Amino acid sequence: MKEQFAAKRIGNIGLIFLVAIVFSVFADITGGLYLDILLGISALTILFAVLLVFLLIYERNRNRIAHNRETDYGKITKGFLLSAVAAAAFLFLPEFASPVMILPVIMSAAGTYELSVCSSFFFCVISEIAKGSSSYEVLCDTMLLLFGFVIVHLLEDAKNKAWYLILTFAVAFVVPVLFSYFFYQEPHYDVMVKAAIAAALTDLSAAVVYPLLARQKEHEIDNFLTDITEEDYMLLRELKNFSRQEYRHALRVSRVCEKCAKLVGADAAVSKAAGLYYRIGILDGDPMVENGVMRARTNCFPERVTEILSEYYGMEKMPSSIESAIVQMVDGLIKKLEALDKTSKIEGGWNKEMVIYQTLNDFSAQGLYDQSGLSMNMFLKIREYLVKEEALLL
Repeated sequence: MKEQFAAKRIGNIGLIFLVAIVFSVFADITGGLYLDILLGISALTILFAVLLVFLLIYERNRNRIAHNRETDYGKITKGFLLSAVAAAAFLFLPEFASPVMILPVIMSAAGTYELSVCSSFFFCVISEIAKGSSSYEVLCDTMLLLFGFVIVHLLEDAKNKAWYLILTFAVAFVVPVLFSYFFYQEPHYDVMVKAAIAAALTDLSAAVVYPLLARQKEHEIDNFLTDITEEDYMLLRELKNFSRQEYRHALRVSRVCEKCAKLVGADAAVSKAAGLYYRIGILDGDPMVENGVMRARTNCFPERVTEILSEYYGMEKMPSSIESAIVQMVDGLIKKLEALDKTSKIEGGWNKEMVIYQTLNDFSAQGLYDQSGLSMNMFLKIREYLVKEEALLL
């Protein structure tokens, strides 16, 4: 699918830039640095932000962000903001007491490993410059980050999670104690206490924050599918204002598609959303298919939904999934029944069952579903169900 700039993505990228700049200025003010240092930090911030944006685009195009090329970067922005808040709090902590392993935990859960590396090093570098950290503290934070990048992968193994949390605590405690000893050349028990507290906070974030953010990332598509099928969703309201008839048609298609998908084990949520917006291109007129796809991509619809809209009635390409076949089948049938309902008042009625059988058989005979994976058994199940479906009664 062709690259498409989306306002939501651009807005979230802008927010990431803003958060990075605000953090840098806050770090500079907190550290009491001179203006020339602030300018240097600003240049470094821009460099990191540009790198992060390139990574965002690259990772999205590889389907690495929530396995959805049409993601709007919303979860990444929230994770970056949460990381910035945590890093801002670190600015007020004494040396060798910052639980910097929290940063890779947050960003790995919200985004990807590469984004975690980039953002975590950014926050640590800016913080260390602002605090005027010694080389030993810089090495300590670097070592903690490196361990953090390794441990976040281990946290995905739920079976051995308890052991990894013990390892996390041990690393977060031992590394600062060792580097403080290298720096002072003698043990400091207050550093041990601070390191223990920092290690406990790191463990807490790994045990609670990581699974919470990771779960939200995994369910990003499901949550978005729920959002766009709510009656108060902006695009749906626009369709309703445009034409009540089209709005009612969309609701009807959506409900029936969802039921048909469940019947044959297809993705009901995708079918429901695609059925709802199958004719959304009508808002902008011809070319209807292209305009529908553009609407979907501008609003960052999940890629599977956008793909179904691009396969509208096989005009530009044939349905390539079971869900796409279901949506075309249901929309075409309901459109036919609605047209017959208008003329029946003049011509004296029509046989509903006969029309359904004939219409669906015609669709199948045209080869519309040959590339969709819809088996004959599935087709027959859906056809029999549609004959009995009360939502088709006009």
